[in-house]
Amino acid sequence: MTPDLLIIFFILLPISIIIHELGHALPIILSTDSGEANIFLGTPRKEKKLVFSIGKIHFYLGYGFVGFCFIANFEEIPPLSDQQRLLIDAGGPFFSLLSGLVTYGLSISVLENLQYIYLFAMVNLFLFLTSAVPLTYPKFEGHLAGYQSDGLRIVQNLRRQFKKANKVS
Repeated sequence: MTPDLLIIFFILLPISIIIHELGHALPIILSTDSGEANIFLGTPRKEKKLVFSIGKIHFYLGYGFVGFCFIANFEEIPPLSDQQRLLIDAGGPFFSLLSGLVTYGLSISVLENLQYIYLFAMVNLFLFLTSAVPLTYPKFEGHLAGYQSDGLRIVQNLRRQFKKANKVS
């Protein structure tokens, strides 16, 4: 394995996944009065993880090529509106796209000699694409198997809102 691949898989990808999951966590804590978020790197279990909190965001970091963000105290907060769910679902892909575009811009201008900035941009853009496509992850996706992608949850949310709007009219 080349040094670039090692850096991508063991440094850049985990950082990109955390950024993506922060995109889900921030709308949880900002759109609710008492909502808290759990971010997982690797399996969505709390055992054998590096654990720390920053405000209302709790991190459970292991190693893996997947991430998850859940509302930590779902039972304690009022039901989420469709708009809140849309912001939460879209936050991850949005953060991935934003960090990919910003670091790509830096890689072709200010930091053009740092190849890892470019690779970081590509990892984030790839993460955006793979999370924005509407699908249910297949069995071979490991820990993601059976979960709906962010893109699928966004499409379902928009359909639900559209149906509600048409019933009212």
